[in-house]
Amino acid sequence: MDHAPLRVAIIGGGVSGLSLAYYLQKFGSEAARQIEVTLFERKATLGGNAETVWVDLGNRRMPGKPETPYRRWADLGVNDVNLATYHRLRTILAEIGELERMKPLENSECYFSRDGSMALTDDRDLVRGVSDPAHELSLVDGGRLAVLIAVVHRSAINLVESRRITPRYTVDDFFDGCVAAPAEMLGEAAEQLSATIDWDDPELSARLERIRHSIYYPRISAMYFADDRGPGGMPLQAPFEYYRIQEGGSPPDRRYFEHGAQHWLEALAAHLVNPLTPGPQVKILRGIEVEASLSTQGVTLTERAPGERRWEADLLIMATHAEDALPLLTFGDGLSETQRELQHILGKVRYTRSFGVCHTSAARLPPNRNLWRTYNIEVRNPEDTFFPYRIDYVANRHQNDAENPCYDRAGLPQYFVSLVDDLNRIPRSEMLDRHPAPLDAPVALAGVAPGESGYRDRLPPMESALEAKAWTLFKHNVLDAECLEAQAEIERYNQSTARKRFEGRQDVCPLLFAGGWTRGAGLQEQCLEQSAHLVALLLAAPERRANPLRLAPPSSQTRQSHPQTGGFTLLPASL
Repeated sequence: MDHAPLRVAIIGGGVSGLSLAYYLQKFGSEAARQIEVTLFERKATLGGNAETVWVDLGNRRMPGKPETPYRRWADLGVNDVNLATYHRLRTILAEIGELERMKPLENSECYFSRDGSMALTDDRDLVRGVSDPAHELSLVDGGRLAVLIAVVHRSAINLVESRRITPRYTVDDFFDGCVAAPAEMLGEAAEQLSATIDWDDPELSARLERIRHSIYYPRISAMYFADDRGPGGMPLQAPFEYYRIQEGGSPPDRRYFEHGAQHWLEALAAHLVNPLTPGPQVKILRGIEVEASLSTQGVTLTERAPGERRWEADLLIMATHAEDALPLLTFGDGLSETQRELQHILGKVRYTRSFGVCHTSAARLPPNRNLWRTYNIEVRNPEDTFFPYRIDYVANRHQNDAENPCYDRAGLPQYFVSLVDDLNRIPRSEMLDRHPAPLDAPVALAGVAPGESGYRDRLPPMESALEAKAWTLFKHNVLDAECLEAQAEIERYNQSTARKRFEGRQDVCPLLFAGGWTRGAGLQEQCLEQSAHLVALLLAAPERRANPLRLAPPSSQTRQSHPQTGGFTLLPASL
């Protein structure tokens, strides 16, 4: 047996890369060989698509005290989670002392048309405000629309959980079936929910079409993994697996990260490198972009910089976007077949790019201010053929000021986060400026320069006034049928590679893959699941490899008997 340390290199410091390091450290002591972990992140900060900015909303005035700048944070990408189904995340947050920082958000939604002719609000979780009966979903159409939405949703979830559909079964296929044969498609779900539906109602088909085009299609188009060719052609399992996890549980437990999503990732990083943390040593190297040369003997990582520092490793795990992985890799002799296989798999994954902007442009929101909700989703015109990702958050509601009075001061000015396909959608005069975090910790976020987070450095240089604004480039893979097929294929590759390593094969490529694109919709919980899965493949004894997830807490991805609709938000939302 080789008693030299197993040197594991990870490229990518987002949720996937950091959670890989966490599970390697947590379970590495059980391995036959000592483990050393080195994580490389090309930026100065960690987080990937999790980027938090701080903005100045003006001066706060209080009797007898000097004026002080009023600073607030905003998440421009990854933001809230559902602790009812995010079992691994809850475990990690508790372990590193971050769980008490997870605050309940106001899970309210508005679907609206720009001309003001249509607006529906889901106000069951409205904390403060006025709900207009003319627009409240539970009341419109005599309540029939809300009941039918719940039945449609349950039916789609049943199909996804049954595993009877393939990635080629689309959202259009499902809704076409509902309209053509509502009793056959929806009867079982109606019975499960004890919902009364008049299957002979002549308005039923029109009501289902309204649900399709005014609720689900706009909402699916606002999902970060949406297909810009339109929601109808997406696999049904893509949005509804997202709903199952992000909106599941009885009831859902929706939370935001106090001081932003990046804060908990920096806290996780601090936990990993703390000498007092049990388990293998973890090093995190920031601001270092590396290339990797692969051979059957191991991995050589070289810095992409004049200094060209080098590191040696026995195994490399790529925790990057699919499109960013292969350009960093060089395959040596004997690995050409592996290279072709990976080019085929990763080539199936397509990406979209959006801009996350923090601003004060109220024109983005519904014309009627009384309809503003946490999540605001514009219903498309019927002639729209291009569906860029777009959603508008009222940051005050998303951070739930009404439930957290320390953030609800004297008519706090409203500010927003919008996900748009073009920076010009937001007037520059209404974009907020970035400011340093007013927190003492984590130090890594205190003075972040604009290009040191997210993917802004992948864009051409811009004028300094625009660079200083609170925006980022957000990118994510499209969760289409080809991506789902790529996920299955990369799983087979990872399984095969791990098996060959256990068998002591000398011709194995020292490369595995994690990252949001490899599992489901890339939700944070799914990133943690993939990381736990890979570590289990590497560290589990051969007789346990058939069930590698046993190394980790119960998974929201495994089949469980938790009711999905008991806590169903009528119009599921959030990034």
